[in-house]
Amino acid sequence: MEREKVTEEQEQEEGILFCQWHPKVETQLRCYQCETPMCVKCARRTPVGYICPDCRRGHRRRFEQSRPLDYVIAGIGATILGGIASLLTLLGFWFILIFISPLAGATISEITWRLIGRRFGRHLWWIVGAGIILGSLPALGLYLPALIAFLQGNFWAITRLLSWGLHVVLAVGAAVARLRMG
Repeated sequence: MEREKVTEEQEQEEGILFCQWHPKVETQLRCYQCETPMCVKCARRTPVGYICPDCRRGHRRRFEQSRPLDYVIAGIGATILGGIASLLTLLGFWFILIFISPLAGATISEITWRLIGRRFGRHLWWIVGAGIILGSLPALGLYLPALIAFLQGNFWAITRLLSWGLHVVLAVGAAVARLRMG
C-alpha cells in the first residue's frame, strides 16, 4: 500500500509514470481507452493507439458472442453444404467453377452464420473452412477413375482432379473471407 502511495505521489509531482502491471518499469505510454499507464511489453498497438491488457480482454469478450454449440452446428452445416456444393465439380467445366465456387462458398458461410443465430465467433471461419474441405472429400472419390486413367498415362485426366481442387480452394477462400469480414 505504501509503495502505491509513493508511486502515485511521484507520478503527480514529477510526471513519472509506472506500468500498472510492472510497477518498477517507467513508461510514457497510456491506454487510449482507460488511460492506464503501461509499459511496452503490455501495450498492444491498434489502429487508434495502444491498448492495455484489461481493455483488450474486454474487447474480445464484447465481440465474441458464439457458444460452444455454435461451432458444432457450423461444422456440421458446413460439412453437409460443402458436400452438396462439391457436386458442382461434376459439371466438368473448370471455367464455370471460377464463378460458381466462390458463390457456393459465400452461400455456405452465410447459411451457417444464420444457423448459429448470426453470432460472431473468432474461430468460426476455421470451422466452416474445414467443414467445406471435409464435405468435399467424398466427391473426390468420384474422381478415382480419373486418377487411375492419369496413372495409366492419360495426362488429361488430371484436369478432373484439378477442377475439384480449384473448387475447394475457391469455395473455402470465399467462405473464410465472408466470415472474417463480419
